[in-house]
Amino acid sequence: MKPVVAHGAAERAFELLDAAAATDAISTNGYIDVLDREAPRVDTVAQRLMRTRGYAWIYQAGRPIGRRLAGSPRLGRDADRRLIASLLKLRPGMTVLDIGCGPGNFTGWFGRYLGADGLAIGVDASEPMLLRAVADNSGESVVYVRGDACALPFRSATADAVCCLAALYLINDPRTAVEEFVRVLKPGGRLVILTSVSPSIPGVGAAIARFGGVTVFGKDEITGWLDDLGLVDVEQTVEGLAQTIAATKPRDLTAPDRRGKSG
Repeated sequence: MKPVVAHGAAERAFELLDAAAATDAISTNGYIDVLDREAPRVDTVAQRLMRTRGYAWIYQAGRPIGRRLAGSPRLGRDADRRLIASLLKLRPGMTVLDIGCGPGNFTGWFGRYLGADGLAIGVDASEPMLLRAVADNSGESVVYVRGDACALPFRSATADAVCCLAALYLINDPRTAVEEFVRVLKPGGRLVILTSVSPSIPGVGAAIARFGGVTVFGKDEITGWLDDLGLVDVEQTVEGLAQTIAATKPRDLTAPDRRGKSG
C-alpha cells in the first residue's frame, strides 16, 4: 500500500475528502482506501457474504433475479440505470456518490453518463467488491473509495447527488448512514435510496430480517427520517419487498462539517 498519488478523476475525488480522510488515505489495487484495516463491524451472514471474493463475482449475475423476487420484474439493468439517473436529476458535469456501490454496476455507468467533466465516486467497505468494481466498471470519470457509510470521508455539501441502491439494509446503523448522505449532499441536491420494505402480511418482514440477516424497513420509517432531516419533495414507490425513495435537500438547509460515527 502507498499514499495516494492523485491525478485526473482521482485528484478531483481526493479534493472532496475531509482533512482526516485525506491524511489517512492510501492507494491500493486501483481504489482509495480511507479505512485501512478498520472496517465497519460484520454482524450478519449477509454482511459476511458481501465481504467475500466469491460473492462479488456472482453478485452481477444474481442481481436481476433478486429484483424479480423483490417484486420489480419489469426493470432490466438499462431501465434501472435510466430510472435512477432521472430520479437523481443527473446532468453531465455533476458529482454523484454511489454509497454501497458493490461491484460498481451503477457507478461505472454514472461516470459515462456524466462525461469527462463529471465525477462518479463509488463507496464500499468490501475489498472484494471494490476489486470487482475496479476490474469491471472503471472509467475516466470513475473513482472508488473504501469507506464507512456511517462516517463518510467527504466534506459536507460536496456531491450534487447521492444514492444508496440495495445496500442500506446491510448497514449496521442505517439512520446514521442516512444522516451522512444528507450531510455530504449539496443544498438543492437529490438523494435516492433503493432498499427493503416490510410487506403488509404480518410477521413476514421480521422473518426475512431474522433469517436473511438484513434490515427490513417499515413503510414510513425512512421517509420519516428524511422529513426529520428537513428534506423536501419526498417521493416513495413500493414494489413487492422493495421501495425506492427520492428527495431533495433544500437550498437553505446546511449540515455540520463533521462525519458521523462508525457503524
